[in-house]
Amino acid sequence: MRRLFPYKKLITLILLVAASVFLMNITGSSGDNPSLWEKLLWKGMQPFLGGFLAVKHKFDEYSVLFQQKEALLEENRELKSRLDSLESLLIRLKEIETENQRLKELLGFREQLEQEYKAADVIGRSPSKWFSTITISLGSEDGVTVDAPVISRKGLVGRVLKLDARSAQVLLLTDPESGVGALISRSRDYGVVVGGSGPDTLVMRFFSKDADVRPGDQVLTSGVGSVYPEGLVIGEVAEVYVPQPGLVKECYVKPAVDFAHLEEVLVMIR
Repeated sequence: MRRLFPYKKLITLILLVAASVFLMNITGSSGDNPSLWEKLLWKGMQPFLGGFLAVKHKFDEYSVLFQQKEALLEENRELKSRLDSLESLLIRLKEIETENQRLKELLGFREQLEQEYKAADVIGRSPSKWFSTITISLGSEDGVTVDAPVISRKGLVGRVLKLDARSAQVLLLTDPESGVGALISRSRDYGVVVGGSGPDTLVMRFFSKDADVRPGDQVLTSGVGSVYPEGLVIGEVAEVYVPQPGLVKECYVKPAVDFAHLEEVLVMIR
């Protein structure tokens, strides 16, 4: 053991010198002339640095793609919202165009009438399934009176039943309480048209047993009475029948007006 002691000192001395040389190589080399140890260390780290840089590059690519995707999604949502708004606007414009066309036709029809009429919008309907009454946007302040005839471009609608200052309730021809003097345009046979048979059917009862009436005949107001003027279209004969043997003929009349889809009417101003 004593013989190894001098060698132990020698080994320690060699290790200290090697460590000094290592430290001198690391700390004492210039940037332009790296030491051997730096070269070895750098060479050993290159695979790890290459992998790290590759991963960082991919991460940056995915980050850019994610940001682009979010921007595209936001742009898509904005474009979809604009498209929905444009579609709504287009529907509204078509509705306005259709309404203007109806009003133009209605006003053109009004010019052909002898009496004075004012145009009104339908702003309410009766809750009954037959739409026996409607509410219109003209009232007493507009010159409307009770029993004033109400018509559409296609024919007779009914008469004013109740009045407010700026609105009126109209009793339709289809109501059971409604009745109007009528005649067959072709044969000039007179009768009375009454409601109560449903929203699409009226009944005409004739004054004469020998009334000449056929399916397809046009039914007009006769002017008999003080409510409706003569010559307004009521509808067309759909079916002729005799209620019981020996009684006067009657007929079903299909109204000229589609009461379920009325939107604008004309009201006579007396």
